[in-house]
Amino acid sequence: MKPSSTLSVGMDVQKASIAVASVAQAHGAEVLSRGTVGTRQGASDQRLRHLQSQSPQLVCVDAAGPGGSWLSRSLRNKGDVCWVVAPSVMPTKAGDRVNTDRRDARPLARLMRSGDRTPVSVPAVDDAAIRALSRAREETLRELQAAPWRRKAFWLRHAIRSRGARRKFSTSF
Repeated sequence: MKPSSTLSVGMDVQKASIAVASVAQAHGAEVLSRGTVGTRQGASDQRLRHLQSQSPQLVCVDAAGPGGSWLSRSLRNKGDVCWVVAPSVMPTKAGDRVNTDRRDARPLARLMRSGDRTPVSVPAVDDAAIRALSRAREETLRELQAAPWRRKAFWLRHAIRSRGARRKFSTSF
């Protein structure tokens, strides 16, 4: 049997594991679940080497999520093709609410083969760090603004009254 020229690999990344599924480019090829691998750096290398022995070209696809884009960056640094797609545009059947890693990886591979998905841009490490810093700053400012409201609500809830004199602010400079 002649190996397919391109193998589409869907990867569903979770906190503890990565579910892997693949499908050959040939028409009517079945989507095969390839099991799960760990999330440590390099844990997917052995699985991908096994898949590369079946097909000379791999095209990996991963759904964007809170886990970050480390897998995409890692695969691109090794010279592999890896797309990141938006999970919000993944088609779902009506009433299909069961969500498992295996069931999420298979449609990723199938849609990658058909070319129905477009990739989203993966920010560089420096850009991601700046975004994380600005989000932390915004959250801290929001918490600082909410703290006096929470303090006053606590006082009202427990009927605490201040016994000290009211502070007077000076307006002269």
